[in-house]
Amino acid sequence: MAYGRSGSFGDMRSVVRIMEGSGHALDTVGANVVLSCYGDHGELPEMVSWLRKMRDSGIKFSIRTCNSVLNSCPMISSMLRDPGTFPQSIRELIKELEKAASPAEVELVQELVKSSVLDGVLKWSPSEVKLDLHGLHLGSVYVILLQWLDMLRDRLCSTEGGCVPLEVTVVCGSGKHNSVRGQSLVKDLVSEMMFKLSSPLRIDRNNVGRFIVKGKEWASSNLIGALCWKFAKLSYNEIAREGKDGISCSEEPVEATIFA
Repeated sequence: MAYGRSGSFGDMRSVVRIMEGSGHALDTVGANVVLSCYGDHGELPEMVSWLRKMRDSGIKFSIRTCNSVLNSCPMISSMLRDPGTFPQSIRELIKELEKAASPAEVELVQELVKSSVLDGVLKWSPSEVKLDLHGLHLGSVYVILLQWLDMLRDRLCSTEGGCVPLEVTVVCGSGKHNSVRGQSLVKDLVSEMMFKLSSPLRIDRNNVGRFIVKGKEWASSNLIGALCWKFAKLSYNEIAREGKDGISCSEEPVEATIFA
């Protein structure tokens, strides 16, 4: 895709059409090359269109898809430079992006959230919940973590009562491939997010490249309740702002029931 690397997108699209016309449909690898070409030149609207083409064509999104997109999102990159203030849910993130980012950046994040990339890095069973962040760049780690937290809320805070697994782990690596050996920006980000949520996840003493907590400690922590309450309060505030059902914006919910 030399045309794309040089910014000759018209020629690049012509090559893609010729390939498709001759029966050589793009796979995930080829589609990601096109996507990264758009990203290298800051063509966010073209990235949105290309992601939708990938989805409509049945081309699976991959970790590299996620990296290419989020490495190109200036607002998310800016947020991650100040990790003490970034949003802590997908819903909050979208709202912040709608305030300050370009419409294309908002749409890019929305397209990624609808994909199955999280499923590819997550193992969920009664014995273990394991999130493996290997290969994900910083922006991707952030969005995947937000999706994971939303999934935890949905599964563990349901009215049916979620089943807490025996062990929860987040694998982030120890930074051995970083330019400064032992320094891991991914691990620092995970640590900051878990701290802000008062999560019981802690660095494993036997493996500094992962965070771990046993199910019993997880169930007795405040994290599940905090996630459920945060979601309930967000939903309430949205209704209040819209003035539905006669709710005043100045009112606070009287009671919230947490199922965990």
